[in-house]
Amino acid sequence: MPVTRLIIVFLMMGSFALMFAELVRQSEEMSLRPQPAVSRCGDAAGTPCPQRAL
Repeated sequence: MPVTRLIIVFLMMGSFALMFAELVRQSEEMSLRPQPAVSRCGDAAGTPCPQRAL
């Protein structure tokens, strides 16, 4: 029984590691893409957006 638990835990940790690696790879690809004009200001770009006149 302990061997079965060890195998299950190992498989769960392995699948989590693979999913995390894929997530990191996708986020790196997203950061390399040119940003659209909408995201040139604000929190993502680090520059304040100009305020619209009310």
